[in-house]
Amino acid sequence: MNKILPAVIFWLTVSAVFAQNAKNDDIKNAAEIPDRLFAAMKTKNFEEIRNTFTPEGQLVAIDKPRDGKGVSKTRVFTAENFAKTISEAKSADFIEKMPNKDVRVTGDLALVSGRYTFYVGDKFSHCGTNTFNLVRTEAGWKIANAASTLEFQCERDLRA
Repeated sequence: MNKILPAVIFWLTVSAVFAQNAKNDDIKNAAEIPDRLFAAMKTKNFEEIRNTFTPEGQLVAIDKPRDGKGVSKTRVFTAENFAKTISEAKSADFIEKMPNKDVRVTGDLALVSGRYTFYVGDKFSHCGTNTFNLVRTEAGWKIANAASTLEFQCERDLRA
């Protein structure tokens, strides 16, 4: 019994360390998906944008009125339509940043959310909140669905 107990404690400790390392890797990998999407949006690369989503993935844009009052308008994009809309835009680079991500992983589901700012070239456009529901696939984490508010009262985000 005296030899078994230390072995069990050792095995539990090692298992816990491996589990924590795997969880940390999942958090890091999930957090990178929005950044991959933003990089693909900046270069307007249809395939790279599309590949951040699952085949049936979608994005919901929640457009707040410019004055911040009233009911928002909602637009729903399939991953394909979103990639096409961004890749065919004739404007300057789209630069989206989400510096403080909250990442939660539960098994094969991850939620990545946070405030963001959006520029077209060097001109500020809007800010808002992003949420990304990711699923683990054989190819890694993919966006199953996402939602973004588009807001224009952005003083706090621009100061951050």
